[in-house]
Amino acid sequence: MRLVIDTETTGLPNAAWSRVVEVAAVLIDGEGAEIGTFSSLMCPDVLDDRADRALSYCGIARSEVAEAPPLEQVRADFSRWVCEAQPKEVWAYNRVFDETMLTRSGFELVWTGCIMRLARTRMPYRKKDPSLRDAALYFIGQEPQNWHRALSDAKAAAQVLATLTRL
Repeated sequence: MRLVIDTETTGLPNAAWSRVVEVAAVLIDGEGAEIGTFSSLMCPDVLDDRADRALSYCGIARSEVAEAPPLEQVRADFSRWVCEAQPKEVWAYNRVFDETMLTRSGFELVWTGCIMRLARTRMPYRKKDPSLRDAALYFIGQEPQNWHRALSDAKAAAQVLATLTRL
């Protein structure tokens, strides 16, 4: 079984104040069938005006984040869910981004791979890594349904991964 994770954040990893505000994961079997999901908004330890641009980008209101469960609770719930799921592999579309942000928030995972890097090797030549939208359109013929929300993006990334591993 494979676990595919996605996050939404208040900024980029190079900004020390940037935090995860939404985490989602999709558990798929070897054929790519969805077995289970986890998704939660969370209230991070740092949430100020600098977050507004990133939150508007993914359509999350600051009030939703402020009223969400605290980071510590979501981290514990997520850890329990992952332990119960017992995935053999842990992937993210942009592993460097998600791993950096989740590690900053205290999430502990043993990562397997980066779907974006794998997709790049199977797509026509390009100078930069493909966006999730581009990879989803290329490999599964559709873009994520609720673009820039963690669960929707994790589901699209899981479908891309399933397609890539069947090729």
